[in-house]
Amino acid sequence: MATIPLTSNFKLNTTMTKSHPVIIGRAELIDIVGIALELPAKIDTGAFRSSIHAQNIKLVKTEGKEWLRCNLLGHPCSPVMRPLKTDEFRSLVIKNSMGDVETRYEVKLKIKIGPKIFSTSFTLSDRANNIYPILIGRHALKKRFLVDVSQTSINRMALKSLKGIMTPEDEEDLET
Repeated sequence: MATIPLTSNFKLNTTMTKSHPVIIGRAELIDIVGIALELPAKIDTGAFRSSIHAQNIKLVKTEGKEWLRCNLLGHPCSPVMRPLKTDEFRSLVIKNSMGDVETRYEVKLKIKIGPKIFSTSFTLSDRANNIYPILIGRHALKKRFLVDVSQTSINRMALKSLKGIMTPEDEEDLET
């Protein structure tokens, strides 16, 4: 398994007290507990909700109970699909980053960012055209982390190169 090159000068602040929350950068490697490790995630303080790349999203009924089944990930930055089956989900209407209104399913997943492990909600979304398969929004960040947007634990250009992602170079690629 290839490791995503980390920047040389940013380390997560893993010291946690009430007056000093964990400081994270604009992109971090996160774990989805029991599902997958070291997944690249974009930290987005402009988004309220978190989202994760999902495919083959289906509702199934078994013995009178409704289940949500899907494959998480299966994205260029995390190509192995991880099956998910849960009866704890909801449907909600959201406004996406393009301003369009759409219906998405939301599930709870346990994640690890730095030293913190917690459960939070994710909407299931097709993020195939995004560099990061996971977006972490304000709801997950609130009262847990401070975001220093000048820092990152992921070299975005190296990630794109390693995973063969062919998107036009933009200003964000040039940030170090």
